This record gives sequence, C-alpha cells and structure tokens, in this order.
Amino acid sequence: MIKPEHLTGFLMMHAGFRAEFGRLAEACATPRDDAHEELLEEQLALVLDMLHAHHSHEDAHLWPTLVGRAPEAADVLAELESEHAVLDPLVAAASDRGVPLAGRAPTLRRLHELVNEHLDHEERTAVPLMLRHLTLDDVEADKRRAMDDFGRRRIPVIFGWLASSADTRLLATSYADLPVVARLMFRLFWWPAYRRRFARLYGAAAPANAVLES
Repeated sequence: MIKPEHLTGFLMMHAGFRAEFGRLAEACATPRDDAHEELLEEQLALVLDMLHAHHSHEDAHLWPTLVGRAPEAADVLAELESEHAVLDPLVAAASDRGVPLAGRAPTLRRLHELVNEHLDHEERTAVPLMLRHLTLDDVEADKRRAMDDFGRRRIPVIFGWLASSADTRLLATSYADLPVVARLMFRLFWWPAYRRRFARLYGAAAPANAVLES
C-alpha cells in the first residue's frame, strides 16, 4: 500500500491535462501571427504526445497490474480503457495540421470537456485502487517510464507546463520531491523561462505560485 503523496507525479499530469486543452482551445481560435501559430502547434503537439503516452502506460502497465492484484476491479478498469478509445479520434483531429488551428479550436474545446470527465472518473475509481494495491517499486517504475517519455530536452517545458496547472498543495509536494539540483534549476531557470513562454502562448501572465516565486 502506498500513500497519496506517492501519486503526486500521476496527479500532476492530470492537472496539466485538465488545464491545457482549455487554454489551447481559446488561444488557437485566434492566433496572433505566424510565430504565435507555430508556438501553439508546438505546445499542442507536446501535450497530445504526453496524453498518448499517459494513456498507453495505463493500458499496457497500470491497468493490467491492478487487475492482477484486484480482479474484482476488471470491469471498472476496462471502462476506463474504453474511454481512452473514445478520446482517440479527438486527439487525431486535434493533431491534424492540415486543418488550420482555428478550425481545430472546437475539437480542443470538446477534448477539454471529455478529458476532464475522464480524469474525474479515473480519480474517483482508479486512484483508490492504486493506493490499495500499488507498491513503491511500481511507483518508481512509473516515474522512470514518464521521464523516458519526457526526454531530457523537453523536461524544462514539461515541468513548467505542469507547474502552471497544479494547485499550490500539489505543486509543493511535487517540488519537494525533486532532487536539490532540479529544484534549483527549476526555480532559477526553468520556471522563469516557462513564464515567458506562457505569456507568448496565452497573452497573459502564468498563474502566480508562492512555491516557486517566494
């Protein structure tokens, strides 16, 4: 059995998905210029890639592990996996660069709605199962898979995106779990750089957070 704080990384990804598709839907409806459009395409591709990786790991590793330890939960987990398949056509449509960003904005709005509904369901049903049946070794293996998906060069942007999306409590727990060097890099370089990126993306200041800005 693990504790809620051991699922911080998992829930940070959820926070990122909950926020970003709504932000992108609004910004993609009216890109300012070609440079802004390209930056939005880059951000959208990143978030869609992370969503695909997150769901792939759940389907290939997390759900089978939980079914093996809690067979009575098989139907619930199969339902969550089927929701991934429902989202797949929207993900494909959102990533189709043959359609202008403005034409994909309604798809992103729908994706925002369905992703949040799916994450509500997942946190209501799967998270309690994870707390009861996963081990620390399972959590560490999931962290390694996630870092492989991030890739070293994308880590600063991904960490910034997640930090811009999480509430103070979740972010504080996540930040405290980072190695000292990573915390220093994040506070001094990665977060300031992401705040500038956020302003270019969304024409507004990134959400203030005392965890990073004190």
